[in-house]
Amino acid sequence: DGGNAEKISGLKAVTYNLENGKQVESKAKSESIFKEKFDENYDIMKVALPNVKEGSIVEISYKVLSDFITHFQDWDFQNSIPVRWSEYRARIPEYFTYDKYMQGYVQLTVNEQTTTPGFITITTKDRQSSGGFGVTSTEFQNDKIEFQEHRSRWVATDVPAFKEEPFMTTYKDYISRMNFELAQTQYPNQMPKNYMGSWQEINDRYVESDNFGGVVKGNGHLKQKVEELTKGVTDSEQKIANIHQYVRDNFLWDGTTRKFVDDNLRKVVDEKKGSSSEINLLLASMLEKAELEVYPVLISTRDNGFVRESLPVSTQFNHTICLVKVGEKQILLDATHKLLPTGILPERCLNGNGLVVSKKGFSWVKLAAPIKTKSSTSGDVTFSADGTFKGKLTLDRTGYEAEKERRKYLSKGEPDYVKDFIGSRPWEISKSSFENAKQLNASFKEVHELKISDHATVAGDMVYFNPLLGDKLDENPFKLAKREYPVDFGSPFDQTHLMKIMIPAGYKVEELPKAKALALPNGSGKFLYNAAQNGSSIVVTSTLQINRSLFSQEEYEGLREFYAQVVAKQAEQIVLKKI
Repeated sequence: DGGNAEKISGLKAVTYNLENGKQVESKAKSESIFKEKFDENYDIMKVALPNVKEGSIVEISYKVLSDFITHFQDWDFQNSIPVRWSEYRARIPEYFTYDKYMQGYVQLTVNEQTTTPGFITITTKDRQSSGGFGVTSTEFQNDKIEFQEHRSRWVATDVPAFKEEPFMTTYKDYISRMNFELAQTQYPNQMPKNYMGSWQEINDRYVESDNFGGVVKGNGHLKQKVEELTKGVTDSEQKIANIHQYVRDNFLWDGTTRKFVDDNLRKVVDEKKGSSSEINLLLASMLEKAELEVYPVLISTRDNGFVRESLPVSTQFNHTICLVKVGEKQILLDATHKLLPTGILPERCLNGNGLVVSKKGFSWVKLAAPIKTKSSTSGDVTFSADGTFKGKLTLDRTGYEAEKERRKYLSKGEPDYVKDFIGSRPWEISKSSFENAKQLNASFKEVHELKISDHATVAGDMVYFNPLLGDKLDENPFKLAKREYPVDFGSPFDQTHLMKIMIPAGYKVEELPKAKALALPNGSGKFLYNAAQNGSSIVVTSTLQINRSLFSQEEYEGLREFYAQVVAKQAEQIVLKKI
């Protein structure tokens, strides 16, 4: 808003169709163009195009007038639909130096850079007085300013559609595009001004900022509450836990993601809510009052994209968390999430490295989960001659899996949670119990007593059924034969099934799935499967482990095949025969 807002002019939108062998134009009317508020910084211009159908060609043209020289227009060569021709031309006067970098995997058809003389004419108005009667005359003066203009032209042709795959951050990290970052300006007869700077300069600026580093040291009104929370506590980690839990449980995140404090922490304390930075800088300030070694950390969330450490630009960050050091131990904290224990960052924060801001100088910290997410499903059931299974199913989850299920359980309530758990499966649950729904440092456990019908297939004297009850891999999440970007699971995880199935009298085991062991290179993952008969019972175990979060595109083919074999093995059935 205001005079420094970008302005769009000359917006035209036309749809072209071929009708009866002739080209027909349909122009968008002014009432079809409207502006929509996106957030406090951006509006979106939307155009309703007329007569669009399969085979149409759409053309949109416009001009953007902007005072924001630090936000030179980036350009996407790739989109969610195939692009036949994408061209971008940039003409930049010598006074501005931009670092340009191409990302993605599309090769440019044209990549041209030239320098040519340019000029602009500035007309100034000069009012002069003449004579004794106050007569004035106006003279216009034209000044011609010559400069060198750097011109670039980039073209990409036959660009395939960008398809989002499972286990990735944001499409913005991988889509083929040209990015611009302002590095320096130097106007005639002036000293150059650097914008890119260095990470140390950014660190120094944030350390001294009144709405960032200064917030942590200030706010003496928090000291009394901190003394209450830490009274009689000598262990530093317990102090951290007490303060973190207080902020997490008593202050509501308003859903906005920020780096700075927008107002002041006194207001946040009074209203019991604030932005992501306000909640976490409040936490940092309280930890500082407890005489703990705490530092704010600038990060980019997964939906904002990864940080390019080769480009020292603070606009890459959109969120602030805390780092507390206890001896050699580093504890990362975020108090915006109600259902995560102390020391566990929200999954949205697991994105590369964060910039630790300190008077001692900047450093980087890995944004990783300190514990492995685990989910286990164990069953003790009996197969009856009528083709049903009866027994008990226990699910136990830790880490992010526990958080997801806790959130569903506490928001939906137990009856709806159980209903959703059954879903479309032919299950009847007679009794359910839950443990540690609000004990965030413990695993979230649920036990169901159930009867399952229509799970077995009877063909004459033979009975076929899959022994893995509960969630298993029904399909391979990696469908593309080739992937051009990494697989990012966010954090490592284990998935375990342990099933004990009693066989009724009058049946014998005709066929069991064979044991299988798979391993990914360098210990990055493994899968173990085993089925064995022990008297009148069958015991089946299935364990899937992914031991690191990030796999490169070069590793994709092996990961895809690994998952294909896991899906195939978990789909195998046990065969019983009637004696």
